[in-house]
Amino acid sequence: MSAILDEWELRLPDGDPRWLAYMLATTFHETARQMTPVKEAYWLSEAWRRRNLRYYPYYGRGYVQLTWRDNYRRAGGHVGDNLADNPDLALRPDYAAAIMFVGMGEGWFRGDSGGRHSLARYFRHNVNDPVGARAIINGHEPGIAEAIARYHARFLGALRLVVPVRGGLETAFGPEVVQGIGTRSAIPIAAAHYDDGSEFMETPRTPLFPVETMDSDAAQPDPILQMTTEIVTGFVSNNKLDPAKISELIADVYFALSNSDDLSRRRRLAEPDNEYLEGSEEAEPRAA
Repeated sequence: MSAILDEWELRLPDGDPRWLAYMLATTFHETARQMTPVKEAYWLSEAWRRRNLRYYPYYGRGYVQLTWRDNYRRAGGHVGDNLADNPDLALRPDYAAAIMFVGMGEGWFRGDSGGRHSLARYFRHNVNDPVGARAIINGHEPGIAEAIARYHARFLGALRLVVPVRGGLETAFGPEVVQGIGTRSAIPIAAAHYDDGSEFMETPRTPLFPVETMDSDAAQPDPILQMTTEIVTGFVSNNKLDPAKISELIADVYFALSNSDDLSRRRRLAEPDNEYLEGSEEAEPRAA
């Protein structure tokens, strides 16, 4: 994970955090939760890979499982090393991170009549599609695409959490976004209950949807973000909330609303859920 974060700071320090969250989520899935560059089917032998993988020895390696000789050659040209003759070099964390950033950023791996499948195609100022983004790597796989989208929501929540400053919606989404939808004055986040009597502090954050790329349409209130604001505000104002869960709650609610057309289901999201409350014994909160 350090290699991935180092690459982010080098390439896109002010970039859209949804991109970083989706690359972390993809890594989580593609490496079978190891979060380190791995060989395809790493739990099996090299002899098995030789017998069963038609692109041997250019089988999957790294964070995004780079395959085929042409891709190894192209990746080698990017990192400045001979990956075609030494494919195991793709397991170096710095090389693996660079390959993932450029490959997913430029849409190396897949394309269709609409163009290359890249991060910018699924995450931009007026598009937020973590389910469809699976097409960047392997096309839409029912169940897997949704699972990676849930990982994305968790990673995004973690990236938006500011420690030790305790924040609410503005810490998670950035004051610029909250102010942009015209709801800032209506967010009584400070009503959250803390035993130590501490107060919330505002911390400047990069907007979730970069302001400089917004057009006139994007400047209009986002109904999903508006509803997320109302749900989280009501929940925080009326429940004793675990401070560490605020950003996760926001990410889960936003993700759920973004992927549901059932308004009644959305309204039910506003009901209290013990998984975010202080003292909850659930070890692994489920997605909203």
